[in-house]
Amino acid sequence: MVMSVFRSWDIMSSDVSIDLVGQKSKPGALVIVCFPGPGFVANIVGQHLIDSLGLGLIGSIRHADLPPACIVKGGLSLPTIRIYSGEPVCNHDRCDRVLLVVSETQVPPGLVQSMSEAIVGMAISEEAGAMLILDSYSASIESGHTIDDNDDTTETIKGAASTEGALDTLGGMGIDRMEQGAIGGLTGVALSECSQRGFDAMALLSECSGPMQGMGPDARTAARVLTCLDGLLPAIKLDPEPLLEEARRIEAQISEMMASSVNQQPGPMGGGSASMFG
Repeated sequence: MVMSVFRSWDIMSSDVSIDLVGQKSKPGALVIVCFPGPGFVANIVGQHLIDSLGLGLIGSIRHADLPPACIVKGGLSLPTIRIYSGEPVCNHDRCDRVLLVVSETQVPPGLVQSMSEAIVGMAISEEAGAMLILDSYSASIESGHTIDDNDDTTETIKGAASTEGALDTLGGMGIDRMEQGAIGGLTGVALSECSQRGFDAMALLSECSGPMQGMGPDARTAARVLTCLDGLLPAIKLDPEPLLEEARRIEAQISEMMASSVNQQPGPMGGGSASMFG
């Protein structure tokens, strides 16, 4: 039975529907937002949190302009934008619950504003304690972000916040703050909306470090982000080793495919192989 249905309360014409099933969340939840970016880093972390924290599906977000599709897991259809919940102990003030929003679909540019406002509105209506938005960037991919990344590594993680209190939380996690730049897309709009409402929100932007530089799944960067989250969820052991193992597997596959492509002899017509996968 649907206990709570939120339609964008500030922009009624947006038709963004957030459907939540079950009892209203306890006050003080940490809302974690994971939408697709370079390397699918946020999605990988989000799925790992769902599995490791035992989060249960409690809702979805719908809009007519979202891609007409569903996700299938274990033979069952699921909405492309889903909301999960659980009760691990976390390290933010009053936080005794996690609400996780994860999406396998990009939000169309014309829908970013109303989608961001709806998610922030849900967090405030649910009396959440703070929001954490996970995102990624790559020097080789246009992500809508301009990050002040001046170091020589490919393992930078920068943080930005909507309030001084949230900025202090990032500092406690050991995250370098973003001194200047721009954050685009849903991450930037949601952060700005939280700032206007005086709601604690943090954005974690990680640089893709895998061999494909964000062009494919980047489990190695996801593992680095997961390690940072231990500062917010100290009672839960967020083991990054499964993701690191996945990173090693992906890297080995890529290396094998690249070697196969380089060593491939031209075909009979001189055009080479029709597929790098053989």
